[in-house]
Amino acid sequence: MTRKLESELTGEEPKERTKYPALIHVLLFAFLLLPSCNLAPKYFAPKPNLPTEFKTTGPWRTATPRDGANRGDWWGSFGDAKLNALMKQARAGSPTLELAMHRVTEAQALARADRAGLFPFVTLNGSANRGRGSGNLQFQFAGGRTRSLMGATLDFDYELDFWGRLRNQSRSGAARAEAEQADYQNALLGLQSELALNYFALRTQDAQIALLRRTVELRRKTVELARKRFNQGDIGQIDVAQAETDLAATEAEAIGLEKRRAELEHAIALLLGVTPSRLSLSAHEISGAPPSVPASVPSDLLERRPDIAGAERQMAALNAEVGVAKAALFPSLRIGLTGGTQTSYFWKIADAPSRVWGLGPASVEWPLLRGGGVRANIDAAKARYDQAAASYKQTVLAAMRDAEDALSGLSILKRQAEAQAATVASARQALDLSQKRYDSGLVAYFEVLDSQRTLLRAEQEATRIQGERFLSAVLLIKALGGGW
Repeated sequence: MTRKLESELTGEEPKERTKYPALIHVLLFAFLLLPSCNLAPKYFAPKPNLPTEFKTTGPWRTATPRDGANRGDWWGSFGDAKLNALMKQARAGSPTLELAMHRVTEAQALARADRAGLFPFVTLNGSANRGRGSGNLQFQFAGGRTRSLMGATLDFDYELDFWGRLRNQSRSGAARAEAEQADYQNALLGLQSELALNYFALRTQDAQIALLRRTVELRRKTVELARKRFNQGDIGQIDVAQAETDLAATEAEAIGLEKRRAELEHAIALLLGVTPSRLSLSAHEISGAPPSVPASVPSDLLERRPDIAGAERQMAALNAEVGVAKAALFPSLRIGLTGGTQTSYFWKIADAPSRVWGLGPASVEWPLLRGGGVRANIDAAKARYDQAAASYKQTVLAAMRDAEDALSGLSILKRQAEAQAATVASARQALDLSQKRYDSGLVAYFEVLDSQRTLLRAEQEATRIQGERFLSAVLLIKALGGGW
């Protein structure tokens, strides 16, 4: 009775109260009961069969991936301020590291895009047009009239993830992003270790050059003394010629080492991201010994190796992609809802009679016959996972080999350095005796030259071994994924 009176007073037809369609309740119920079906194989983090200890003597322990552990500024253990400064510069300017970081950013963005598929898509559409229809069409309502049509709608689109395709796709993207992050850490560790290797090789070269230059000065004094004694008639011309020949050969060898030093300096410039002309490192001889390896370095330091973590994350990504491929065997269901307003009069765009809604588009896709293509994709996804598993095992074995090589190298080089130090001491004593015998006229000058050459080669070998010890320490740090 009240609605009839309202109609008579306003002159408008009574409006029905808006009711939610029963289908909306069905959809809400479907969202609540959406099954958590996941067709991807259950993923188990790989547990490689690692030895309980390293081959090299020591109380080593086994390892599992733990790449998130802090590696610290491991190069600080060498106590070289110049190396510390170069490490900082390399991290800020290396193009290789910049490229790796951009790959991480790309992978993270793609992972977010994959995750977006888990949520509904809502699109705002607006339109306005004015046109005239033909008046000569059969069953044409209001034909031949000009009219305006304005509208604005919100379109809701959602895929019901019954079979876990979207969830597995999201997991795969997240795992790949983590793998790229591990690759970045691997690139960073590789950059730092390569810089340290080139730096200590350069310092070793400086030591070799300095040794030869000191030897040249001694040879020059020997030549001057030989010429003086020849003028006094104490020795023959052959002794002077031998001394001059040895001096020239030593000078040529010292000059030849400068080429290798320049190449090492250029390699460091490349790692820093600068041109060789902008880098000049003053000569500084390598000295002392590398940081000693603690007696309790465990093999679980391998857990921090980023290449192991990256290989494991690739396995996780490919395992999820098997689920994505399997989901193609089953139907996919998409639903859509549209709601908004539509009118020919701008001032009535917000009126209740202008409101419109609709259900759809709704679609179901079920690949019933694809010529075996779906099954083939599943087999291919499984094969890619198996490849990643084999690659992971190979990465772990290579990591163990790298650590074993570096540990044995450090141990052997330490003993070799001690033996070489004794060799240098004996060669120096032999030279003193040869010089005294020559001064007494007991032997020819050739014996002195031979003793000088023996001492030089012994000192050069000692310097080389010293540099190798530093390089082996860096390689051990790299093999363990960082310092200890």
